[in-house]
This record gives sequence, C-alpha cells and structure tokens, in this order.
Amino acid sequence: MATINNELLDDVIFAARSGDLDDLKTANPSADYFVTKNDMGNTALHMASANGHQDVVAWMVEKLAENKGDRVKDAVNIQNEQGNTPLHWGALNGHLAVVEILVKNGADCKIKNKMGKTPIYEAQQRSHEKVAEFFLATMIDEEPDEPVDEDEQFVENGYQKQ
Repeated sequence: MATINNELLDDVIFAARSGDLDDLKTANPSADYFVTKNDMGNTALHMASANGHQDVVAWMVEKLAENKGDRVKDAVNIQNEQGNTPLHWGALNGHLAVVEILVKNGADCKIKNKMGKTPIYEAQQRSHEKVAEFFLATMIDEEPDEPVDEDEQFVENGYQKQ
C-alpha cells in the first residue's frame, strides 16, 4: 500500500460522502484511498455506499478492480470498527443500486457486524423489501455451501423473531 496523505484521505472521504464524483476524479487518488480507514474507522467506500452514491461507488469499485485485481473482493468487504461493510450500510439505507454494484463485485451478504447482523438482516429490519428480495434472489442463485443462519431464515420466511 502506498503512503497515505491524511489530508487527501479526508478530502476523498468527504467527496465520497457528498457524492462528488468530479472532485474525486480531479483528485485522482490511488485506489488505496477508497479502502483506507479514517480516525473513526470508516472508508470512502463506506461513506459513498451509506449515502447511496451509486456513480461514486461504481467508479471506486472499478478503480479497485484495476489496482487490486482478484483482491477486489477483500476491498469491498472491508469492515469498519463496528464490523459493518459498505454492503451493510448500503442495505441499511435501502440503496439497491449500490447493493447490486457491491454484490456484483464480490461483497458478501453473509458477513456479520459486531452486533451479529448481516446486511440481509439490516435491510429486512428497515423494511427495504427490494434490497432484501435482491439478497434472497442472489442467495438462491448461489450454491449453498453452509447451513442457512438465523438472519437468512428470517428473510426467507418473513417472520419476526420472538
């Protein structure tokens, strides 16, 4: 990883949070800046995902793929201090287009945060049905390699936990 300039990192995270793709392109930071954590443990990819800036997310993921190659999956699954991935935040806020971009590029909808919640659970709890349906369709398309956990069962059956 290249040496990170903290001032540039702050600018990149601010532009990602604000959805300012032009500023990001002008700054032209290395892809490492998109997945470098700030003092609060968040990355530019987290911020763009949380705020539904699909054009920014798509551009960052494209740059990550160019730089990281087959390690882009690790980059899109980076967790902040609470264990949330960019996918958690996209799902939590109901940003279907962001969720689709992240999943297409290897984001794992089964990663649990420190509260034990998956992106699937977060979407369902907040009644983001289109996001939950997308996750379910994605899971159906995948070959199951492990038992279905409680959160996935919750989404599939649509019942409330007791």
